[in-house]
Amino acid sequence: MKRAAVGAGSLAALNMYEILEHDAEAFSTSGGMGIEEASRIVDASKEKNLYPAIRPEILNNPRAVFLIETHVDARKDESGHFTEAWPQLQSEGKRIAQMLFSKSGRKGGSTFIKPNFTYVPEHCYNRTTGVYSSPDFIVGVVEHLRDIGNTNIMTGQTASPAINHRRGRIYDAFDPYNVPLIEAGYSRWRDYGKKEMNWRKTRNSLVWKQIPYFRPIADDDNFLINISTLKCHLTGITTLSIKNLQGCVPKGMGQFCTPWNGLESNAKREGVDFGKYFHKDFYQRVETSFVKHRAAGFKRWDHRGAYKRYEEKGGWEAYRRVKNDREALDDFNRDLGGLMQHEIWLQRGLDNADTLRPAINIIEGIIGLDGEELNRDRIGDDQLVNIVVAGISPYEVDAVGSWIMGHDPRELWYTRVAKERGLGECDPEKIDIYFIRDNGDVEKVRNLSQVKRHPLGLNWSRKDDPDERLFW
Repeated sequence: MKRAAVGAGSLAALNMYEILEHDAEAFSTSGGMGIEEASRIVDASKEKNLYPAIRPEILNNPRAVFLIETHVDARKDESGHFTEAWPQLQSEGKRIAQMLFSKSGRKGGSTFIKPNFTYVPEHCYNRTTGVYSSPDFIVGVVEHLRDIGNTNIMTGQTASPAINHRRGRIYDAFDPYNVPLIEAGYSRWRDYGKKEMNWRKTRNSLVWKQIPYFRPIADDDNFLINISTLKCHLTGITTLSIKNLQGCVPKGMGQFCTPWNGLESNAKREGVDFGKYFHKDFYQRVETSFVKHRAAGFKRWDHRGAYKRYEEKGGWEAYRRVKNDREALDDFNRDLGGLMQHEIWLQRGLDNADTLRPAINIIEGIIGLDGEELNRDRIGDDQLVNIVVAGISPYEVDAVGSWIMGHDPRELWYTRVAKERGLGECDPEKIDIYFIRDNGDVEKVRNLSQVKRHPLGLNWSRKDDPDERLFW
């Protein structure tokens, strides 16, 4: 692996963004690939590829959830990370993949592994950080897939920049095994070419008509493996399989966390043809749903009282009159930060999961993160949980994953609305849960007490109350 401390010679090879962002620490010189390059490779490599076969017990029970205990044994170093665990994470990834996938006779196509490779702050520049799906675990999965003939494999991520992935040491894990990473976080919507995207129509969406995905995601012959990690989130409370799929959507369309009153203006600013892809009456649709969920007693539902202030300003009729006047809109939106943000986020997230429908969803919960999703203020820490959660349905997978984290998925906003929309079950008592043991045996969980819980709470207040931990 080539390394480079960023000096004069190295700076010449970096773009302006990277020059401005670089630090003195050495980091991997790899940089991933663009969507167009990756698409050419994928298209040229289909002939010799074999699809993986999902374990029959999983495939034949699409609403069931399967738990596999892992055996990583490591201690934290002075940085607070389980740095010594990376070889074990790789071997566990391969072992888990052997339990989930076997060789098939079906030729062609490609496989895309969607990790959670988001932004990481400087103190989390470590390949075992709980902020990320473990890149070493993914390498182990890829090793087994290649062993069974599934060789046309890509990974990728939108939003976060390539330099952050380098600093987070993803390429330290990927490069020695030639695991490709598509750096799809282009700066603007207009940077994505038409041939770089696939479009899929939504079903019963309150918000949008169509959703774009960067290739090879949503190719007709693509096998999508969704590998998230185990942590909390300021918008979703827990961020698992469903939220991880946001990273399949190109920037400009992919900011699911944009509040209700910023979605249209932000999309237009990016150059998105809003009327073509979003419902004209999405405002009323989402507000009606928000009010219904407020009446149902959703916890902490009106973010910092934004909706109450919106009502005091005249509500929809007042907003409608100013929404196309930039100056008047800015004045109206003052002190309305987070307006109906959770409602629009969960509706878009559920639409996206229902549209994409991965072949399998896997929560890599070997190292979980307590506190909040990025550990920005060193609130919370990595914890060794040693569990993998898998299943066909992301709704049941996330319900069980959230329960393991100490949360009640019957109260979590997105799992609760998933059940309301008929997408999946959120009551862990009503979900069929199984252990896949080390010897390959499959055992049904008869009582939830058989499943160990690992409290991973959410810090909502951050600097105001760093000791706060919320459990829904």
